[in-house]
Amino acid sequence: MTQDPINLLQQMQQQSLATAPGLPDEIQAVEMWTGVGFRVGDIHLVTPLDHVTEVIQYPSLITHVPGAKRWVKGATNVRGNIVPIIDLSDFYSKEPIFIDSRVRLVIIDLEGIECGLLVNEVFGLRHFDEEQEKQKVTGIDDPVMAQVQMAFLRDNVLWGVYDMYTLIQNESFRHVHA
Repeated sequence: MTQDPINLLQQMQQQSLATAPGLPDEIQAVEMWTGVGFRVGDIHLVTPLDHVTEVIQYPSLITHVPGAKRWVKGATNVRGNIVPIIDLSDFYSKEPIFIDSRVRLVIIDLEGIECGLLVNEVFGLRHFDEEQEKQKVTGIDDPVMAQVQMAFLRDNVLWGVYDMYTLIQNESFRHVHA
């Protein structure tokens, strides 16, 4: 006596479902905030990734800009574009940045303003868990913190979230003529 093929397939399916391992539990991925980490003086900062066009080494060829404020270090050619170099520390009336092997230019191009921000050091991409590491910023008396509204705390280092848009809207930043 031959068994009906449909019944045989149904029995095989039931047996397979009864012995099959279950799917793994669905795990909710942690939402991470990502930005570019850098340092101005002794302040650790991070700016949203979409605020930065690129990061380059300090250029060897810089053209002096006559009549500019002292924090405008000059201009340089970056991929065919003439870009002013702004010493971010000097802009905030702090000690000008000493040029060494760690110094970098953070190139921004926001709302038609393209410039290279001279910073002491760039740490690359930084990822933060917003729920676990987000901090409010209060009580830090430093002019750089004018562009910082929140921060992340990791390994006892406070990373201020630096807003490039508020920097480029700053009237002092826009008027570079001495």
